[in-house]
Amino acid sequence: MEAELSLLRLYMEWGVDTALADVPADHRQSTGHAIGPRTARPAPDDRPPMPGRNGPYAPPTARSGHPAGLADAAGNTHLPRAMPSPMPPAMPGTGPGTGVGTAASIADSVALARQVAARADSPQALSMAMDRFEACPLRATAMHTLVPHGPTHAPLMLIGEAPDADEDRSGQVFAGVCGTLLDEMLAPLPLTRADLLLATALPWRPPGGRPPSDLEQRMCLPFLERAIELFAPQRLLLCGRMPAAMMLGRDSQPRREWQPLALPGLPPLPVLCMRHPLQLRASSTARREIWQSLLLVMQTLRQSA
Repeated sequence: MEAELSLLRLYMEWGVDTALADVPADHRQSTGHAIGPRTARPAPDDRPPMPGRNGPYAPPTARSGHPAGLADAAGNTHLPRAMPSPMPPAMPGTGPGTGVGTAASIADSVALARQVAARADSPQALSMAMDRFEACPLRATAMHTLVPHGPTHAPLMLIGEAPDADEDRSGQVFAGVCGTLLDEMLAPLPLTRADLLLATALPWRPPGGRPPSDLEQRMCLPFLERAIELFAPQRLLLCGRMPAAMMLGRDSQPRREWQPLALPGLPPLPVLCMRHPLQLRASSTARREIWQSLLLVMQTLRQSA
């Protein structure tokens, strides 16, 4: 049922709000030709002979010790060449429907994402590589590819959840209502939005806002890790459960304090888990926890200055 609701929400975002007809129609009857029962094909022995150069057609027969095939002028038999497959092989990990394949294809898809991300030697090259990466099925349904936005060596890098509808339509990270609430969160901090590096956990929005699969998260993680390496922020703020699970692991328990994050080729990076800006409207408990996290961030920034 969740898959059907996600598909309906996706149709509404694309502007599909009217059905073609109230009841299904059988278009075969609208042609005016009656569709009768199919007649049986004649047996091979009852077929009329086909004329040829040297008499009636006869199917090729196998000679002694040779398979049936085509004979040339010298009497040698040749097998017909196999027809090539009309469909190219599918991209690794992009099976029909969900995009989940075998264990080997999943590993190949994640390895391909790591190779593409590792070849990017600048933030601009990484943005182009993310936008051209077609192995992830989320790219085909998303309107925009959301890339990290902000300066290098920023004091804070905010990583949000998967892109929502406003972010997907605008192509901007933390846009719409989420951006307004983020500005309210940043008001007490001695930083402006232009001073921060903003990113989402996934570059593409899942269809209809459904939860992303484990494969989709694993394929997007190399691009997020490479962005951290290239932008080199001083600290990370993981806003929400998804970025915390992707960066720290599903088995780890997020703590409301700074903890070190080890990435390949980088020194330990201080990380703080906090609620997403959209949860400012959830409850008083969520607002209190967000305020406590902001107090910790302000204290840390003042000590660093």
